[in-house]
Amino acid sequence: MQTTRPLVAILSLGVFLAACDSPSPQFMSADTSVKKATVDGSTFSIHRRENFVEVYRTSFEALPRLPIILTRAQIAIEQATGCRVVKGSLSGDQAIQRAEIDCS
Repeated sequence: MQTTRPLVAILSLGVFLAACDSPSPQFMSADTSVKKATVDGSTFSIHRRENFVEVYRTSFEALPRLPIILTRAQIAIEQATGCRVVKGSLSGDQAIQRAEIDCS
């Protein structure tokens, strides 16, 4: 029984890591586009649907500070979409961010 514990742990970790870039239900649609962007060492997966984005930081960083990550996320969103982030709409934490974009 003890020989299966490492295997179970590895499989569980694989399932957990595979879910790190899964969008929320609102972004699970054929209308959603996905792009990747890297800014100053932070890698983001940007899920866009209409004028809204949901962003996942997929790179490992030890103790990332929220203001720095939000600034990098905004730059990544604007690079990936070609649109600007609507002022005051960017929110989230060190892992997941959401924003409204203006492409006019």
